[in-house]
Amino acid sequence: MRLRRLLPVLLLVAGCAGPSQLDVTEAPPPGEPVVTLTILQLNDVYEITPVAGGTAGGLARVATIRQRLLREDANVLTVMAGDFYSPSALGTARVDGERLNGKQMVAVLNVLGLDVATFGNHEFDLDEEAFLQRLDESAFAYVSANVTDDDGALFPKTEEHLLLTIEDESGATMRLGIVGTTLPSTPTDYVDYEDPLPALQAEVAAVADSADVVLALTHLALEDDVRVAAGMPEVDLVLGGHEHENVRLYRGPDLTPVLKADANARTVYVHRLRFDTLTGELRIASELVPVTDAIPEDPAVAAEVSEWVEAAYAGFEAGGFVPDARVATTTEGLDGREATIRNQPTNLGALIAQAFLAEADAADLAIFNSGSVRVDDVLPAGPITQYDVIRVLPFGGEVLTVSVPGDLLRRVLEQGLANRGSGGFLQTANVAQADDGTWQIGGAPLDDERVYRVAVSDFLVSGRETGLDYFDVEANPSLEVVARHRDVRMALIDELQRRFGS
Repeated sequence: MRLRRLLPVLLLVAGCAGPSQLDVTEAPPPGEPVVTLTILQLNDVYEITPVAGGTAGGLARVATIRQRLLREDANVLTVMAGDFYSPSALGTARVDGERLNGKQMVAVLNVLGLDVATFGNHEFDLDEEAFLQRLDESAFAYVSANVTDDDGALFPKTEEHLLLTIEDESGATMRLGIVGTTLPSTPTDYVDYEDPLPALQAEVAAVADSADVVLALTHLALEDDVRVAAGMPEVDLVLGGHEHENVRLYRGPDLTPVLKADANARTVYVHRLRFDTLTGELRIASELVPVTDAIPEDPAVAAEVSEWVEAAYAGFEAGGFVPDARVATTTEGLDGREATIRNQPTNLGALIAQAFLAEADAADLAIFNSGSVRVDDVLPAGPITQYDVIRVLPFGGEVLTVSVPGDLLRRVLEQGLANRGSGGFLQTANVAQADDGTWQIGGAPLDDERVYRVAVSDFLVSGRETGLDYFDVEANPSLEVVARHRDVRMALIDELQRRFGS
């Protein structure tokens, strides 16, 4: 892959960044042996359309930013640090008999002009057939040091590392090495994961002698990105994903930058690199750019987005949903941000749990894993549509009533607290914990000898949640499914109408 700079650097068109303008990098004087490269970074993008009531995000707006950057520097590299096939509300729609499963995301990113991606853990939510189809549809490259198929072979369109030549109009060149790695948190039969950090270190060593600049494109927990920056001095820049809130850190003896943007393209990072081919000096200027409704949509990408939204909505309608139908008009914002709902009770979490409790009318309490809420947004006060509900709970699934012995219920609730910070943190209804740590069910102390009826999602009793492998109705004889109820989204629609009116 070769990027060639054809034009001198121009000033960026005003207004691109909304409330804060992108920094301007002036062109080097004629004849100066400096090669420039602009990197546009996204990570953890699940929605092709804007979020936050239309005020933030939207890939058509990101495409406009990219076009403006190209007018500043013809060497623009657009990268994705993982998590974009899944999960998304549109991705659950059935079109021509099959779930989209990220097909809409790949199509839009192709039009946008994505160059390189690494895998996120949620790429492997898909079954093998759908995953391979997404790779085949991709017009961009993938890089991964530690992810292979179950035979140990690289997936199609995937390289262990990339070496790109970036050329100035004078003929001066910079060699850019790109390595990638993914945390192994989504096990599946068709994927083998190597230990991500040793695998990344091996690829850094493989590319370092040939590259002037080494970029690590990662989908790791932040503490592991810090280990990369501090422990791999050959790496010049760590562009990461997985966390959904923006991060800027400098670690290691060279103060290597570690940067992540906000999920769903609420922000993107723009990194301007200037490499002096005579001295080997590299300068990096990074700016977090808000993607707001002040940025117009790129027409080509907007048209692609519109086509996929229309197709997905038709699929939802065939499945019994009316995406544009107003469910309720809320009087408060409903907080489904990962940073809150995976760490503490929220009003949206309480609303969903109460929906489960109402759906299973003989249940004593309700619990569900906060990771089933994927909206990562505050739904603003005002109209809530069925599509908003699908965004909140895109995986769907049934509400179940399950009989659970009290001692096992206590263990589950304790594990839910231990899972704070992850999707295994439990949101509840009719459950409280006293200051002394004792659990209250319906206002009475939890009784280890009693059998409780618990309203849950079918996923939560599958044994697949963090630390809850024993909470599996198929494998644990002390658990019994007492009743099966409707889809969790239908239950939430009813609760919204009870709480706020239709």
